[in-house]
Order: sequence, then C-alpha cells, then structure tokens
Amino acid sequence: MPHARKFVTAVLAPAAAVLAAAALVTAGAGAAAAQPGAYTDMTCGSANPLPWAPPFTWNIRASSGASLPPGGAALEPSLLLSGGNDLPNPPASLFPIFGATPYGTRVQLDWHNETTGVSGTAFSDEETLKQKPGVPVNRAWTGVGTVAFTVTTRTGGGWWFVNTRTSVCRGVVSVHPA
Repeated sequence: MPHARKFVTAVLAPAAAVLAAAALVTAGAGAAAAQPGAYTDMTCGSANPLPWAPPFTWNIRASSGASLPPGGAALEPSLLLSGGNDLPNPPASLFPIFGATPYGTRVQLDWHNETTGVSGTAFSDEETLKQKPGVPVNRAWTGVGTVAFTVTTRTGGGWWFVNTRTSVCRGVVSVHPA
C-alpha cells in the first residue's frame, strides 16, 4: 500500500503542476476588457414632484450617432439620448385640457470622452405642463471614442423647477465616426 501511495503521488503531482501553470498562464494573459457598446439602456428611479402621485422610473437610451451641429455643414459624431418613463398615460379627451398631473422636465448630459480627454455639458429643450413627459432628443458632440456620461433628469410639478425631483443615470458608450 505504501508503494501505491508513492506511485499516485508521483503521477498526480506533475499533472497538478501542469494544470496550475496553465491556470496561471491563462489568468496572467489577461482577458481583454470588454469594450463599451454603441448604445446602453438605463433605468433610473425618481420620486414624484406631486405629493399625491407615486414614484416612477425613467427609461433612457444613450447611443452613438451623428448629428448636424449648429451652423455645421456635415454630420459629426454625437452621443444621443432618448427615452420616457413609466408614468401612466393620461386619459383620452376630446378637448386639450390640462390634467390633474402636469409635469415639467429638464435633462442635463455631462460627458467626458476618455479617448480624447474632452468634456462638456449639454441641456435638452425643457418640457412644461406635460401629462406624460419624455426625454427630449438630446445630443452632445463628443467626438469619436469611449464616452463616460451622467444623465440628470429634473422633474417638477408643471415646470422642472417646481418641487424638483432629480434622477441620475451613469453609463459608458463607444461613439463611432459619423
């Protein structure tokens, strides 16, 4: 029996060493870090600015795209935002009237292009007195590269600055050439 134990140890020790070395080489080679995609979908919770209404969630998509800058002649690489929320749809009406739950929103996009080192801030058009506000199409001319960003959505009762509730989402997107 002692000879069998020595034989098993002699056979298994080199095999274990080979497996350990293979694991070390594989781990040491380092897997490439996953590159960010051309878009990302985010959800961000928000308290409701109307005291009688429930909290809700913003659904935001940030994506690589191209847009025409003011006074520009050609499309330039851009970070584009769009989205909405899970507030219930207002009841249908024959006459356009203000409902009992109007909202106002303002979206701020702070970004940093990690490839070029350039940073900036963009603001959306402000929405007022909407029963179902959305994220107005927002764009920032970030240039090509990996762009880290923060989307701050401010929602208020009627106007974004009345009893404001803030929702913040963060992400990273790879912006491609136009």
